[in-house]
Amino acid sequence: MRVDKLKIHEKFNQVVHLINLDNRVSSTEMALIYGLIVFYIRGGFHSNFHVSRSGLMQISKISSTRTYHKSINNLIKLGYIEYHPSYHPKLGSMVSWINTVGI
Repeated sequence: MRVDKLKIHEKFNQVVHLINLDNRVSSTEMALIYGLIVFYIRGGFHSNFHVSRSGLMQISKISSTRTYHKSINNLIKLGYIEYHPSYHPKLGSMVSWINTVGI
């Protein structure tokens, strides 16, 4: 169990450090990245992990789907994630960290 906590801490610190250096990332996008980290941890630290829009919006405290889509698209454009939408109601969309994130 100690290794898992250490792994979580290291990965989180890597992402936070990288985001803090990037002035293009808004506070909403930072909150969305926090939500992505939560899903990444829940998914067992796999490079590809499933997310749900509603779950990300709840964790990130985003109330507008327009803001959610704008933020996801900006994270894609900035090179933080790859996003593969799924229209399956239970499976969720697939997200991958891009290598520049350090995860």
